Amino acid sequence: MGVLSEIWQVWLVADEWIGTVLGLLAVWLLVREDWRTWPVGVAYVFVSITVLVEARLYANLALHLVGFLTMNLYGWYYWRVGGAKDGDVRVTRASVRMLVTLAVACAAGTAAFGAWLAGGTDAALPFWDSGILVMSLAAFLLSARKHLENWIVWFVVDVISVGVYFAQGLPLYALLYFVYLGMAVWGYRSWRRSMLEGAAAPA
Repeated sequence: MGVLSEIWQVWLVADEWIGTVLGLLAVWLLVREDWRTWPVGVAYVFVSITVLVEARLYANLALHLVGFLTMNLYGWYYWRVGGAKDGDVRVTRASVRMLVTLAVACAAGTAAFGAWLAGGTDAALPFWDSGILVMSLAAFLLSARKHLENWIVWFVVDVISVGVYFAQGLPLYALLYFVYLGMAVWGYRSWRRSMLEGAAAPA
């Protein structure tokens, strides 16, 4: 058992490193509006499974397996086929109605899922973990539809995630989300510039 335990620990460290690299690559590609961000994101989901199970971050695990996987596949389709009238999905602002709906859904989802985790599982930091889950789903939807506001939501998610991952002894993932903070600012500025250039371009 000692040897197997050591092998498992080595795998967890390697898995965390691989996940960190794939996560950074996915965000870098997203900032550059490169459709390959989505297949890289799919790979990141599967690499992260064992790390999240070991850390008992069950809401985060559900987020990866259901939310991240679904949204990466949706974004992949939307950017390549579904949303492009002329072969190019352009950056736009989300409607006020969409943003209000997402805000209400995030608050309700965090409270409901957090309460379920707190009462029915041994989840660590259930409400913080749930907040990451529902806000990430909102951010992914905004990203997949290429709405500028996705970067604001990601910034909030990243701030919370840094604290949660440090608290759970996952320094590489905490560092990854700290880097994401800077990339969210970069992404917002880059997408805003792209949106303004698109608006100024002749129809």
